[in-house]
Amino acid sequence: MKLFFPLVAIILLVSCKTNNSRQDDGEDSVIFNYESTPTDRSAVNPQPVKTYSETVKSFETTDQFIVSLYETKKTFNYLIRIQYKNLKEEDTLKVPNFGGAPSVDILKGDKRPSCMVGFLDKDKKFRESKLVYFEGDKLRIHVLKRYAVSIYQDTVKTGSE
Repeated sequence: MKLFFPLVAIILLVSCKTNNSRQDDGEDSVIFNYESTPTDRSAVNPQPVKTYSETVKSFETTDQFIVSLYETKKTFNYLIRIQYKNLKEEDTLKVPNFGGAPSVDILKGDKRPSCMVGFLDKDKKFRESKLVYFEGDKLRIHVLKRYAVSIYQDTVKTGSE
């Protein structure tokens, strides 16, 4: 038992040794290849990129709940336009930069009328950002989640240090 702990400690130290057999040529190496996307659009499409529409029927009227996403001059910012009854409002959606052209989407919400505004990540999975809905006769925009993208780079040691 007295020899067990020192033996385990020696095995752990030997197994944790890193292999630094990389040859340094004096130049920095690329750790992460990141596709660059311009932050400003050269041409803004005046038509909606995505639109969600829902018909809301009541005893008195039939109304359309319409939420549309529009491009702005900034590549990763979108304008949200909301129409319902006699109300027309606007909000913004910021999409994180995944290194390529952003892709936005609108999905049906649980409440009626409502929808979730979001974007598709680099794996094409929908990420909800805002919930747009009406409660009574009041428009509500609830931020569901906030997103950010970070790029980390380790410091490369060269042989001259």
